[in-house]
Amino acid sequence: MPEQLPPRPDPWTGEPRPPRAPGFFRGNKPPKDQDSERDRSQWRKPSPPPGQGPVLEWYRHSRRYAIGMGVAGSMMIGILIGFRQGFDYGWLSIPWMWLFLVVAGLGMYGIFRLVDPAVGADWLKVGRAWVLLYELTDIKVRHRGMSMHLDLKDSGGRKVQVKVDELQEDRDMWDIVYNGLLHSVVTNGATTNWAAHSLLEVPEESE
Repeated sequence: MPEQLPPRPDPWTGEPRPPRAPGFFRGNKPPKDQDSERDRSQWRKPSPPPGQGPVLEWYRHSRRYAIGMGVAGSMMIGILIGFRQGFDYGWLSIPWMWLFLVVAGLGMYGIFRLVDPAVGADWLKVGRAWVLLYELTDIKVRHRGMSMHLDLKDSGGRKVQVKVDELQEDRDMWDIVYNGLLHSVVTNGATTNWAAHSLLEVPEESE
């Protein structure tokens, strides 16, 4: 019922902060000040959407972590190519194959560095796209490849697509997002799908 919902935080102060949200899969994440995978450079902090309150939480992978993932990705691709060639690695003598591996590694690096989700008290921003979390009209969880994505649309027609893992890199960020999902479903009757309820534990509207 609406009266049992956690309070909606003030859009400028962010208080009160939402309670811990269900549907969290990254329980092994270390505290923020001990997360070596996290970029803590304040000058990289995203800006809020126009006219919205300040950024409360944000996450970007560190350069070191992204480089490591790029190298690991290149090595994995090389191993798979060798496997398809019957463990014959003679193809490594071909210069353009090295170029291919380098480009693949840079692509993997970019994947981990370019995504920078950020939240305010009542908004979520991913890149340049953003939505109002308490005015969501459509909340869907979809599987794309090996990843689970959250597809959101708000009353202003704005849309955001983001991997659930990327939101859950920061526990506090996920709590803020989930509280918006909760209010949008229970109070506003946002459209959902089965996966949103079963995987992220978003309640049904009638509950």
